[in-house]
Amino acid sequence: MIRKIFQYPDSIVIRWGILVPVIAFSIISLMVLNGTSSSENIVYNNFYKQFIIILISLVLFIIVQYMRMQFFYEYAYHIYILFIILLVLVLFMPKIGGASRWIQIGPLSFQPSESAKLVVIFALSKFITDNKDKMHEVKLLLISYFIVFFPFLLIFMQPDFGTAIIFFSFILPMLFWSGINSIYIFLSISPIISVISSFNLYFFSIWMTVLFIVSFYMINEVRVKILNIIINIFFGVISPIIWDSLLFPHQQQRILSLLNPMENATGANYQVNQSMIAIGSGGWFGKGIGEGTQTQLRFLPEQNTDFIISVIGEELGFLGIAFILTAFFILIYSSIKIASKISNRFFSLSIVGMIFIIFFHVVINMGMAIRIFPVTGLPLPFISYGGSFFLMCIFIISMINKSSYNY
Repeated sequence: MIRKIFQYPDSIVIRWGILVPVIAFSIISLMVLNGTSSSENIVYNNFYKQFIIILISLVLFIIVQYMRMQFFYEYAYHIYILFIILLVLVLFMPKIGGASRWIQIGPLSFQPSESAKLVVIFALSKFITDNKDKMHEVKLLLISYFIVFFPFLLIFMQPDFGTAIIFFSFILPMLFWSGINSIYIFLSISPIISVISSFNLYFFSIWMTVLFIVSFYMINEVRVKILNIIINIFFGVISPIIWDSLLFPHQQQRILSLLNPMENATGANYQVNQSMIAIGSGGWFGKGIGEGTQTQLRFLPEQNTDFIISVIGEELGFLGIAFILTAFFILIYSSIKIASKISNRFFSLSIVGMIFIIFFHVVINMGMAIRIFPVTGLPLPFISYGGSFFLMCIFIISMINKSSYNY
């Protein structure tokens, strides 16, 4: 079994276009955590713990370079089924903070939802690769969505909506990358638009009119036209049921807080209000590491995780945030460039899916810090404090670097 997983490469190739931004993010993370960590005890100090995590991630990077990449293709479905079982098992675990997200065996604990993102990408990549000449068929498109939807539903039931929504961040880019007709991409996102527009009868009417026109002129098969209209009407009708029955009160409150930012300023809106104050007070150049008043006086909540970009905005200013955005652009551009050069379809699709996990985290995390999106609890890749998510991101970078051997 070891031989199926590992192989000895002739040499290790380093793609600096993806590695240099990660190194920069890690340095910024340690700088910020050093300024926000108050405890001198190494056990409780986030700076020291993050430093250890970074050292572990370096070992992980090296290990992945010796892995046999074809293993993930050959056993994609096996690992997928294993993680489905684990996600079902999680639902029977004791609740911590009102949610069941961890499998606990004695002193050890494991959160399968983080790793499940990569497992689903491998399974979806294998399915698309094996059916590359038939992906225009509706039934295969539906199977692709089922591969993603099943783990999404299990994680949503934990409940963990922030992690669950990530599963739909990579399916459309992967389908697009596979060369599927763009009309199918439109059909895929139309139910989401139907759900959002259904809360206003005027917008829903306009949207359904557009949908009828597009379906009539751009879809050839009559049954697909009819099915598309029925599905969108169905999603529009059940939207109130989704709101009342499926969303938890705290999730509803976060959405309402986004729509009414001036209400409940000391309650649901407190986090985002403090975040925007911190970012705005930083100006162009910031107040300096460890000098941010919102941060140091503890007005800003979750400053080491969800709102670490607010700390950076206050202490490093607009230029600090601009530097981070530029580094993320270089990372994503370099990864997509690698994916475009790889001849192996499975590897190429997997890279696109994995890099869009990082892209989606960046967009949502920064968006919720400035009230573009509701607070979802998604950390900022490579910068937010945290072990399991940081290691998952490093695994992604390691896989992209290793896949580039297949130029």
